[in-house]
Order: sequence, then structure tokens, then C-alpha cells
Amino acid sequence: MFYRRNWIAVIAVILGLVMFIPVAQAQRQEIEARYCSVQVYNSLHYSPEVGITSYDQKGIWQSTHENKLLDNWTLQVVGVTKRMHGKMSWNGFSKEVAPDGEFIIWEFSGNSESGITTAKPIYGTGKWKDVKGERKSQAFTTAKPIAPIPNLTVATCTKATGWIELPK
Repeated sequence: MFYRRNWIAVIAVILGLVMFIPVAQAQRQEIEARYCSVQVYNSLHYSPEVGITSYDQKGIWQSTHENKLLDNWTLQVVGVTKRMHGKMSWNGFSKEVAPDGEFIIWEFSGNSESGITTAKPIYGTGKWKDVKGERKSQAFTTAKPIAPIPNLTVATCTKATGWIELPK
């Protein structure tokens, strides 16, 4: 009986201590930034009714949040656009590289009805491994095309907001 009571006390103490051990939580960070970039479009087909193009985009991020997340990161995007019946849609992938060389690859899609592009990270390196999150972005300025169709070249600046979560 004496031993049983001691074991119960020891188990109660252990359970009490375990309750105070901090549980590893993911680290969530807000994204508030803008990037400016140049897109070069290559037309598969372009007519008044239908336009199918791929594009390559390159640019740089500037954070507008106090945490400076994405500040001075570079980006490269490969995407495809479709224009039919006066509406456009687009999708693709973006590789965004930090100044230290680590990077995140995002998958995105959007359409001209909302004008918003939604992106989710699908791969990361270093501290960005297994990153989760979501980002929404929308162009706030577009310059006059630098080169005409069929290899349309356009410069834009885009505002982005969202969050990412790093596993602990």
C-alpha cells in the first residue's frame, strides 16, 4: 500500500511538471510588402477572341511591415495567361530568394474579375523548409509596354499581404 501511494504521488508530480513544459508552436509572421518587376510575354496564340501566353517575370521585394519579411528578396516567376471572352486568368510558380540564398517556391493563380492573385508556398529551403501560408497580391501600377506583341514586355508594381508560418 505504501509503495502504491508513492507511485501515485510520483506520477502526479510528473504530470504536473509536464503541464508546464512549453509546447513547440509554429511561428507565424505577417507579410506586407510590394514588389516591382518586369514581365516578358511569349504568345502561343494572340487574336481578338483568344490569347494564350507564357511569361517570365523578374523583380525585387520591398517590405512595408516592421518585421521586414521579404525585404530585398528577389523573385522569378514563370506563368501562363489565358484571355477568352474578355476575361483573363493566370497561374504559375514563383521562386523568391532571400539575401542569404535560402528561398521559397510559391504556386499561384488569379483572374481579371477580382484582379487578385492568391499564392501558397509549396517548397522552402533552410529555415523556410515546410513553410505554410497564403498571400494575396494585386498590381497597383503598370507602365506602358516596353516592347509590343508578340513578345510583350511590361513593368508593374504589386502590393502583397498575407502570412507565413514556420514550423518550430
